[in-house]
Formats: sequence, C-alpha cells, structure tokens
Amino acid sequence: MMRRSMETPVSSHIGLSSANGKHARRVSRARRAGWPRAGPWDRNEGRLRQLCRTRTFADRTMPSPDQGPALPSLMARLSGLLSPSHFKLGLRAAIAGLVAYGLATGLALPNGYWAVLTAVLVVQATIGASLTVAIDRALGTVVGGVVGVAAAMLAGNSATLTYVALGVAVFFTATLSARSASFKLAPVTVVIVLLADPSHLEPWLSGLHRVFEIAVGGVVGMASSILILPERALLRLFPHCAKALRFNAGLLELGRDGLLGRGLDPTALDRLNSGARQALRAADARISEALREQVGGLTGQVDPAPVVRSCRRLWHSVIILLRGADRPMDKEVADRVAPSLDAAVSGLNGHILALADRLDGQAVEGIEEKAQAARAAVAALEAEAERLNGEGVLETAGADTLTALFAAVSACNHVRENLDDLAARFDEIEAER
Repeated sequence: MMRRSMETPVSSHIGLSSANGKHARRVSRARRAGWPRAGPWDRNEGRLRQLCRTRTFADRTMPSPDQGPALPSLMARLSGLLSPSHFKLGLRAAIAGLVAYGLATGLALPNGYWAVLTAVLVVQATIGASLTVAIDRALGTVVGGVVGVAAAMLAGNSATLTYVALGVAVFFTATLSARSASFKLAPVTVVIVLLADPSHLEPWLSGLHRVFEIAVGGVVGMASSILILPERALLRLFPHCAKALRFNAGLLELGRDGLLGRGLDPTALDRLNSGARQALRAADARISEALREQVGGLTGQVDPAPVVRSCRRLWHSVIILLRGADRPMDKEVADRVAPSLDAAVSGLNGHILALADRLDGQAVEGIEEKAQAARAAVAALEAEAERLNGEGVLETAGADTLTALFAAVSACNHVRENLDDLAARFDEIEAER
C-alpha cells in the first residue's frame, strides 16, 4: 500500500490535473521511452520509510494514524467533542423552545407545536445563520400557505378534486423549492393545509393560523439568537482561516522535505490538504452568514471575503511547491540549496503561525519581525538559486531538478506575497470593526 502511494504523483493527492504544467508531459514522454515509474523512490525506499516515521510539523498538528496517544479521560474526550460554542447553542435553543411553548399556550394557538419547532430550528450557530433559517421558513410558509389555501378552496369537499389539487400544488411548490432553497418548506405547508388540519376550520383561516404560529416561533428564535450569548458569523469565520493556515504550514514542510530528498508522506499530505480545503469551505459558508447579518443591520459593514481569498491564494501557492515534491532534486543541488530552503520555510511558517494565532483572536507580539525574517529568508533563497545558476551548477542538472528548484523559489515568493496581503486585509477589517 505504501509503494502504491509513493508511486502516485503528488498532483493526484492535491487534486491537480496532469495538464497543469509542461513537466507532466515531459514525464509522460519519458515513461513511454522506458523511464522507470518509481524513479528515485526505489533508491531511497528504505530511507523514505524511516523518515516518514519521524515527527514533522504534520505529526504535531494532527494525530498520528499508527501511533496514538494514551487513552484520554472521559472529561478530556467530552471537552474535545463539545466546545463552549456548542453549549451556548444548546442553551439558546432550550430557552427559545420554552419561551415559544409558553407563548403558544398563553395565546391558545390550535397547533402551538409549530411555534416551538420553528423557534428551535431557527436558533443556529450564528446570528446570520439564524436569520437565514428564519427568512427561509417565513417565505416557505407564506407561499405554501397561499397555494394550499387556494387549492383547498378550489377542491372543496370533493375527494377527487382534493387528489388533483394536492398533486398540482405540491408540483408547483416543489418546483419553486428546487429553484430556491428558501421555499423548501412550501410543499410541506401545502400538505398540512390540505390534509392535516384537524380543526375543521375554513382553509384560509387554517393557513392564517399556520403562518402566525411559525411567525411566533421565528420571532422567538431570532430574539434568542440575538439576546442570549450571541455569536457573530464574522468571529466564527476567522478560526476557519487560522486552521487553514496551520494546515498550509504543514504542507510547506512536507513539500520541502520531498524536494530535498528527505522523504514524503502521502498520508500526511492527503490529510493536511483535505483539512485546508475543508477549512476554507467552512470559511466560505460563514461569509454568506456575515453578509446576512450586515443586511439585517445586526453587525457592522465589514466584508471578510478578502481575508478568505488571501488564505485560498496562499494555499494555491503552497500547491506550487507540492507539484514536484515526489521528484527530489539532484544531491549536489539539494545539498547547496537545503540551508536556504530550510530557512525560507522556517521563516514563512513562523509568519504563518503568527497570523493564524492572530486570526484566532490571540495577542501576538513581534509579528512584524517575523514577517521581516520571512522576507529576508526568501530573498536569500532566491539569491542562492541565482548563485547556483551563475556558477554553472544548474547547467548539468536534470529537468526534474530545475523544475523542483524553480517551484521552490516561486512558491516561497508567492507565499510571502500572500502572507503580506493577508496581514494587510486583516488590518483593514480590524480598523473597521
């Protein structure tokens, strides 16, 4: 299984097409000419297996798949599964349900459980998410109620007409819900108004009750989300960006080790890259919630999208380094460039982790000094590559070595630029908040 993973190009682990770059086509032509698929991996297989077991940044960031720690206590497990934000959400939902039940009982609503259900469903992790659910339920209920009442009045007491009206009404509202998720409750409301009304009221009065009950639940749910330990989407967004940055720091170390012939762990590569992708997707979801809060006047006019875009560009820059990480540089070039590349990756990771701590809301000292150190280290790496070229060392190097060296220098430069851009975008948001 390890041999199969090592022989798989890194581009397949990071989701890149083989058409990205000329090197893949050169490798394909070389393989058709008889070049061995495993390449330099066969010569260093024993060393690779040993180095893949050493503790890298990835091992410190994520739990090892084959060497887990001692079993934690029950409280430690629970604290790992549940965070304070989870308990806050549970408290808000419980209070919303109790208040909605009290109002439904006090107002003698015929089907008060709809108010309770709506109140509990509206309470979400952030105010923006709660507002989204409340609006969707209101739209779905109003549209479904109007369509259901119209269908019930047209059908009257005829079972045949009710059968036809049900099919037409559900078809219409389901089509609307397929067009927009905001109407996903409309088909359910149609069925309730047409078939599940035990009060034997007039259809229009039954639909009005349903809308009022859900409106009560929506108001209670939104009030609970705003007044009881509120969670802003903007504050929940930046931790996802911080998580993506930490995964990128691990990917940088893995790519560097692969280029210098120190070994590449495909399992850790998959884990870190997947983690970065999921963290950025979660941040994207929070952007829409933050914008909802702004439209509703519940927060300031701060656009977090530039921060997420900078994090994504940083991830793409790291991928440049990973493209040739499974094809190490020639030993002569690797030995010459290793000190500079180690210093560049170390400096960049210092800046990355400092920014991640800042995105997590921690106070970070000396972040500008770390940024300056990263810039100086990347400049030294670029100067070393120019020195090797001037001395003629690269004239005898293979195509894989040239590609790897160019990828390393280019990726480090792009990472440095994206880190500076990320810091600037976050400074702008901090100034506006």
